[in-house]
Amino acid sequence: MIYTKRISAASTLNKGREIEHFEIKLITADIKPEVSLGDQFTVLVLKGKGDSIISRMKDGRVILFNRENPIFSDLEPGMIVDCRVSFIAQNYIIVDPVAPPEEGDEAVKLGLQMVSETENWENAVIARALLHIIEKIES
Repeated sequence: MIYTKRISAASTLNKGREIEHFEIKLITADIKPEVSLGDQFTVLVLKGKGDSIISRMKDGRVILFNRENPIFSDLEPGMIVDCRVSFIAQNYIIVDPVAPPEEGDEAVKLGLQMVSETENWENAVIARALLHIIEKIES
C-alpha cells in the first residue's frame, strides 16, 4: 500500500506580504516480510492482554502460540523460544514452539534488540545504548 501526503505549494502576495507554501510529497510502501508455513525462528515471549502471551514480528503483526502444543504451558513473558509457523493470517500468525523455552541474558538482549528497531526513537536509543553497554561488558 502506498501512502502519499501532499502539502500544496504556492507563492502569493497578500496585502503586500509574500506568503510561501511548500510542497512535500512522502511516499512510503507498507511492505510485510514474507512468512511461509514451516518457517522456523526464535521469538521473545511477551505479555498480551489479560493473562495471554504473544510475540510480535518486526512489521507489528502479532504472533500467537498454539495452545494445544505441550510446550505452551512452559512459556512465560521474558523467555525466548524456537518456533515453527503453523498458520498465517493477514494480521497475525500462529506458531508452534519446537524446543523448550530459555530465559536469561539472551532473552534480555533479544528484547532490547526488538525495542531498538521500533519507531519510538527515544526507546530505541536507550535500547541501543543498553545493548552497547552489555557488549562492552561481555568483551
